[in-house]
Amino acid sequence: MTEVAFLEAVTGNTFSVLGIETSIGRGLTVDDDRPGADPAAVISHAWWQRSFNGDPGVIGSTIYLNFRPFTVVGVTPPEFLGTTSDFRPDVWIPIAPFKDRYTSWATASEDRDRPLVRVYGRLRSGVREEVGLAELSAIAAGLDEVYPRATEPRRLRLATATWIDPRTRLAEKATVRLMMVTASVLLLLVCANVANLLLSLAMKRQRELSMRAALGASPGRLLRQILTENVLLAVIAGTVALALAGPAGARLGSYFARPSVWGANVAREASIDLRVVAFALAIALVTGLLAGLLPALRASRRNLANTLKSDSALLVGGPRRVWGSRVLGVHDLLVAVQVALSVVLLVVAGLVIRTFVTVGDLDPGFAYDRLVVTHISTSSTTLEVDDRDGFFREVARRLGDEPWVRAATVADFPLLSPHPSAELRLDGLSDPVTLVYSKVIPGFFDALGIEVLRGRGFQAGDTIGAPEVAVVNERLAQRFFPGELPLGRRIWWPGRAGAADRQFEIVGVVRDTKTQDFLADPEPTVYFSYPQHGYPTGSALLVSTAGDPAAAVPVLHRWLRDFEPHLAIVNVVPYTEVVRGFLYTQRMNAEMFSALALLGLGLAAVGIFGVMSLAVSRRTREIGVRMAIGAQRGDIGRLIVSRAMVPVTLGLGVGLAASIAATGLVRGLLYGVEPNDPLTLAAGTGVLVLAALSAAYLPARRAATVDPMTALRSE
Repeated sequence: MTEVAFLEAVTGNTFSVLGIETSIGRGLTVDDDRPGADPAAVISHAWWQRSFNGDPGVIGSTIYLNFRPFTVVGVTPPEFLGTTSDFRPDVWIPIAPFKDRYTSWATASEDRDRPLVRVYGRLRSGVREEVGLAELSAIAAGLDEVYPRATEPRRLRLATATWIDPRTRLAEKATVRLMMVTASVLLLLVCANVANLLLSLAMKRQRELSMRAALGASPGRLLRQILTENVLLAVIAGTVALALAGPAGARLGSYFARPSVWGANVAREASIDLRVVAFALAIALVTGLLAGLLPALRASRRNLANTLKSDSALLVGGPRRVWGSRVLGVHDLLVAVQVALSVVLLVVAGLVIRTFVTVGDLDPGFAYDRLVVTHISTSSTTLEVDDRDGFFREVARRLGDEPWVRAATVADFPLLSPHPSAELRLDGLSDPVTLVYSKVIPGFFDALGIEVLRGRGFQAGDTIGAPEVAVVNERLAQRFFPGELPLGRRIWWPGRAGAADRQFEIVGVVRDTKTQDFLADPEPTVYFSYPQHGYPTGSALLVSTAGDPAAAVPVLHRWLRDFEPHLAIVNVVPYTEVVRGFLYTQRMNAEMFSALALLGLGLAAVGIFGVMSLAVSRRTREIGVRMAIGAQRGDIGRLIVSRAMVPVTLGLGVGLAASIAATGLVRGLLYGVEPNDPLTLAAGTGVLVLAALSAAYLPARRAATVDPMTALRSE
């Protein structure tokens, strides 16, 4: 039975340069990479377990890669997953036999201006990076002398090898930067909340601490006691957080799984590093010390006589007057800080959620809700080149007759995947232009719901021997044929090896589709009739299902296996999952920032509740007096709520100003949403106000039910 394995071609010294020791057998060598050498292969540990049941006898056995025999010489260690985070090779073979088998890649490798490989090197001990860069510059200059470029000279850069592709790191830089800032904001919010709670707790313990002081405990002894308790709590909290870090890291890694027709869903492994553990514990200790420092200092400096004489002695007061003006107390200032930080988190979360909703509503130009895609290859079958057109069209026709299928079609590359481009000459232009192109069979546009705006799509007669035709998308027509219909105009494809250019007549204009990237604007695209170009070994098969596309995935796989047992079937996947993979950054941002914002909102609500409860306890006698002289319960409730909204209002103002000022950090994460979007700012403010009112409700209700006689007797 044919099995799909993901292949990586490497030079013979790759394993030695990377320092990879095989689990069993050996790695590839320079001798394996010479023309005429016996084809050797190293397989991954995961594939060895999955397909060979971990049998050590696999060393020396023969596997057939596209009908060509290779001898298994080694198995990689389980921790080696490849050199990039988004690709998991099953087999490594030398480049020399790879070029012999994949002639199109060998032809492309002759183009010295086309990047095809990634080069890894190891600097000698003691050699500085600047020296290595100078050597690369000399190599580039030598290549320019022998193979001069038409434009700018070659530039070779030296960078530290990273498991995450540098382009991916650059794309994720904005998220990482903002995530670090958000984590810092949340840490400050936690510190403010913990400090507020500890202040309240210290007030309740004031008599206990005063008794200890009266019995001989020094202020320093009391300070050490409270700080020790806080540090112990911080260590316990840090330990719990580290225990949750494993599942949280796995969840974070799952965001990066991007389902694609070209491969399995590859999640990014996230493990807990000892340096991260040390940093987290240090942060927990410092947080415990800082959050508990103010309550500890306050508690250790109280007047013993006053505290022991009265239960109403306060650790920290509420609003005070300075030079005749009323100012907020420490509790209220901490609440204002929490509210301000929570507003920032809520606004950021609202912006990224709106971005996620916006991109989720994008129209790629074709119906994908019930679409399933796979890549099938005849390289492992005995099918001849001339029979490929009939084979692929027969697959589409037979599938279209199945009751669970609405339509099936074939293309060289599936939509929303990398497509080739070519230098093509258009009618009316003297210079060629670079255009994305795709080869499709007749019925492709109807099967995918792509509207033909002018002219026609491809027909059954558009085969070899018939007049060569092309269909263009709306974007190409508007850019290169403005104000006119391109029907009947010509496109010239450059001929090979001095042959005459091929001439195609434009017979139709179709609606724009997002060919390569779900989030990018449609590109000028040319469609050619697949039968007029000839088929490679593999093509994309797109099936529009009558029901649930996820349920159709195993059905389609079995159908193809029954149709041709030796057919190579690559990753059958619903298009909804492909689209979901394009939105992984937006989905990750929406989920993570929402979780942080909800946590911050909860902390702010707890802080408000704590302060209001403390205020009610502290003002019990005042409330009793007010009720005794005629104040109504509604008046008392409004008094407490209005008191609660003073620091909340201050925090809202500061938080909104900080949110607007931080637009530069957020802008890179947004799509179709402005950083200062008024709806998001209003929503964040509204949610915080509702949370504040809810947190103040119970203390206000308790204050309104105080018995005046009990309150007056409390002191």
